Amino acid sequence: MKLLQMLLPIKDENGGLFPEHYFTDLRDALAIKFGGITIYSRSPVKGLWKESGSSLVADEMIIYEIMMQDVDLAYWKAQKLRLQKLLHQDEIMMRYHEVTTI
Repeated sequence: MKLLQMLLPIKDENGGLFPEHYFTDLRDALAIKFGGITIYSRSPVKGLWKESGSSLVADEMIIYEIMMQDVDLAYWKAQKLRLQKLLHQDEIMMRYHEVTTI
């Protein structure tokens, strides 16, 4: 099995929350397509990074996790581009790795 994680910012560059339906629409679509989804959203995750020549930048994020047999990279690259445009991001972190279930 593969576990794919999407780290999604919940606020725009001005600190305003993105519309809730952005996340519920994505949640529902992924749950239907893959048969389930796990969302870490109670306490937003904080991410920090340094942009070249600047101080630290912070984001509050939620994490979507999807388990699947195989990763369709073309599908996920298209999703990533769509989300980067929707959420006005230069980059959205998506990663996957092999997992063994018990």
